[in-house]
Amino acid sequence: MLMGLTVSPTPSNSNSLLPFIFAIIAAVVVSGCTSLSDRRDLRTPVQATQPQPDDTLPLDGSIRQDTTNARVAELWANAEQSRLASDNQAAINFILQAIELQPQDSLLLSRVAELQLNVGQPVLAESYAARSNAYAQTNRTMLLRNWLIIEHARQMRGDLLGVRTAHRQVIEFQN
Repeated sequence: MLMGLTVSPTPSNSNSLLPFIFAIIAAVVVSGCTSLSDRRDLRTPVQATQPQPDDTLPLDGSIRQDTTNARVAELWANAEQSRLASDNQAAINFILQAIELQPQDSLLLSRVAELQLNVGQPVLAESYAARSNAYAQTNRTMLLRNWLIIEHARQMRGDLLGVRTAHRQVIEFQN
């Protein structure tokens, strides 16, 4: 549920990291989040709204996309519907269309990274997460999210040294 992360790892991995990842995200969010009344359930369509100063992660692990671009909002909503229906490839296609419209949007890049994990593409997931980090700037929550994705992608690939390096970054952004 890492922002909707429903990872479908190889059978030997079997979601063993997900409870740990969720606990980390919850701890980070609780330490500096806005009120719960500001949160939007992902099961409802996302409306185009004014951008917020930074992307925030609700306590339930979902993420939201605020944008002034109605087409991006529509694509995001379509992607969320597809993701919730376990059609990750359709969700990827919608998010990639949104990225074409907003190529420097760290949240869109992070979401497609997460979706790439869901379809078993850890190399692509890491690539998109790293690209998202380049645009996240000082958004520590987004940076943490992306490093968690990178850590998981590296674990899926069996890159133990890479996992340790990513985990150090996770710890840095947790503090």
